[in-house]
Amino acid sequence: MRLVLISPAETDIYMKHSKKEARSFWFARLSLAMVAALTPKDVDVSIIDENLDDIDFNIDVDMVGLTVMTAHAPRAYEISRKFRNRGVKVVLGGIHPTAVPNEALQNADTVVVGEAEGVWQNVIDDFKIGSLKKIYKAAKPCSLENLPHPRRDLLKIKSYNIGNTVQTTRGCPFSCEFCSVTDFFGRSYRQRPVNDVIKEVETIDSSFVAFVDDNIAGNPKYAKEFFRKLAPLKIRWGSQASLTMTKDLELMKLAEKSGCGGMFVGIETLSTDNLAQIKKTFNNVDKYEDAIKIFHDHGIAITASIIFGFDNDDEGVFERTIKFLEKNKVDVATFYILTPLPGTVWSKKLESEGRIIERDWGKYNGGHVLFKPKNISPERLQEGYWWAFQQFYSIPSIAKRLLHFEQNRFLSTLFLNVGFRRMVNRLPEGKLSPLSGLLTTLNKTIPTTATENLIPHAIEIVKDRAQEAMDKIDYFLKVQIKKNEKLQALLIDLEGVLDNITAKRLRKKILMAVKKGKIDIGLDFKNVRYINPAALNIIFNKKIGSILEKYGIKIRLYNIEASVRENILELVGEMKSYFEICETAPAAAA
Repeated sequence: MRLVLISPAETDIYMKHSKKEARSFWFARLSLAMVAALTPKDVDVSIIDENLDDIDFNIDVDMVGLTVMTAHAPRAYEISRKFRNRGVKVVLGGIHPTAVPNEALQNADTVVVGEAEGVWQNVIDDFKIGSLKKIYKAAKPCSLENLPHPRRDLLKIKSYNIGNTVQTTRGCPFSCEFCSVTDFFGRSYRQRPVNDVIKEVETIDSSFVAFVDDNIAGNPKYAKEFFRKLAPLKIRWGSQASLTMTKDLELMKLAEKSGCGGMFVGIETLSTDNLAQIKKTFNNVDKYEDAIKIFHDHGIAITASIIFGFDNDDEGVFERTIKFLEKNKVDVATFYILTPLPGTVWSKKLESEGRIIERDWGKYNGGHVLFKPKNISPERLQEGYWWAFQQFYSIPSIAKRLLHFEQNRFLSTLFLNVGFRRMVNRLPEGKLSPLSGLLTTLNKTIPTTATENLIPHAIEIVKDRAQEAMDKIDYFLKVQIKKNEKLQALLIDLEGVLDNITAKRLRKKILMAVKKGKIDIGLDFKNVRYINPAALNIIFNKKIGSILEKYGIKIRLYNIEASVRENILELVGEMKSYFEICETAPAAAA
């Protein structure tokens, strides 16, 4: 029996890897090498990575196996069709067939759902007797003890940037709603016995190994034991982990001593609201800079994963993100547009809201807008994504981020940046929205020092309780501005204290938004805890009304109490037609 295992190529013109690019930044995947290791010795098995080699569709073969990620599904189905037309049996497996087995079965003879370890022997045995089942699925996750070593001898190790890869764990202890890992592995995080991993690493003739885990430090106790036993091997290595790893300095020190030189980390977004929405609250935006510094202090370069398109992203998100990455000397970054991968919680959410606008699986690679964003148009999201990639891998940005590194780290990181730059140069020219700089500038926290004569937002609070209430608040005004696509307005959420000092600063921001944005403004007072009556006179007066009249713009006021509302309308006088009192909160209107 002759078996050929195939990894389909990326077909998207913007994301497809040339052989040179694979050598620059790609790594050897273990999935098919592991399937080959599970295959009985009497089967002649080979592996084709279509990113490196063309497929010979006339090859003498009895059965073909394809590993399928969602973006590769159209190409995988095409390959399957060509072989099936010859009468060759085709088996599909991997993340995509696991998420949509019925669809996959329409394009193959057999589908393996989930991990192959518990069923692959059955697939081979049933093929030999001519009784292949439609679907194979293990009754439970496989044990990770005594796993066979992947058939690296079937891979073109030297054709990849990183050819020697090893897996120590499967799954992730977290359940981020946009991620497909949980859907594939279930809500489990399993570890191979440390000694099994060490024995496998010892068989690899290389000074660098990539551990292709979804979160190598998901179990700190296990990771510490592994790092201690790895250190004597004197290799350099990289892997993937969450930022929570940096909370444990002992763990970081052991990673450094064991040879860790790089880590892929999911920063994803600079918005706390976005993190809460996708259930990734273990990321702490306020601690990002500290976490990056801790990695760097331990000699570990990071590749930051950044995703654009969350519900709280606006047109300023791209510029804000690049400034943050450059400021913190982030070594490498991969940018994605939020992708509703089948089977994920996020995909089901968008589906239920009727927001998915693209069903071509070939575009589900993180580089295309596939749904209707909340606070940015699909066009702006696509253009901003291209701009962010191009800006980050521009020569000035590379120099700004890397020139301070020591020579060894500089050269290795520069090599990766140049590899990404080569791919990025294929992208259409990106651009920022005219509102980008405005949104980035206006989102600030304004401190206040004048605390006298503050009147509670709820005016009916009695005097003997006012001081007690005031003692519990922070004296600042936080200003968060987002563009709302549906309302075609800049929505300004206010939080904290509105006194003379903060009112003057807020007035400048409003005028800047009016003159540069030239679209309506919404002010939400829901979280304003104290208002000084004199502050209202600074913001709301006939002079501001005349500016609104000049630009043909309205200011909408949300969550305003009756007493404050009357005061504002009295202050603006005959210009009140440019100030609209709205009963519906912006979030509901969006």
